[in-house]
Amino acid sequence: MIDNITGTSTTNLPDVITTKKDIVGKDDFLKLLTYQLKAQNPMKPYDNQEFAAQLAQFSQLEQLIDIKKLIEEQSNVNNLLTQTISNSALPGMLGKYAMGMTNTVTYNGQESINFAYDNPSNAVSGLLEIKDDSGNTISTIELSEEQLKKGNQYFEWDGKDESGNVVPNANYTISVDLKDGFGNSYTPDTYVKGKIESVRFKAEGTMLVINGMEIPLNKISDISTEN
Repeated sequence: MIDNITGTSTTNLPDVITTKKDIVGKDDFLKLLTYQLKAQNPMKPYDNQEFAAQLAQFSQLEQLIDIKKLIEEQSNVNNLLTQTISNSALPGMLGKYAMGMTNTVTYNGQESINFAYDNPSNAVSGLLEIKDDSGNTISTIELSEEQLKKGNQYFEWDGKDESGNVVPNANYTISVDLKDGFGNSYTPDTYVKGKIESVRFKAEGTMLVINGMEIPLNKISDISTEN
């Protein structure tokens, strides 16, 4: 069959033409260019300028593909090197104290839980709530003027509810609700501080075990030798 517009045959077209593709690679581009030369109208061949422009496009495409491949390979090497250096340094963190971003704490029935929140601006009022796994409120603390100031605010929970009873060994959630001078409510990030008990390398990433909880390494904001 002859295409009335181009005057070229549409039979025996290369796969790149007859098969739908989302991306045309450099090999496909070269096949198209070669077929274009074979199928050109002998009575009206392509001029040199047009052919040179197409060759320039092919050269640019090839260079861009090579550059992309080189950047991807370099990025993979850098990521592997960073991970190797990080993993080799992690054993030296055992026994030190870390601050990890989380809203969950694990109470073991003995040791107090140290946690904090990062207040981005001064607040005028606020409440700190501790809830159990079922969502029941264990303790509600009204924050003092000093605790409403901008910056990191630190707390220590002794594991007791509002009646002074020691709560069971379990996981609990902490939340801080603040209000600014315009009456707007906001919830700052909360952190837990504790000793690094172990390091675990998992498919989802490296985890530090702090107070019995797994906290991703990228959620650790501070590591120190003192509690």
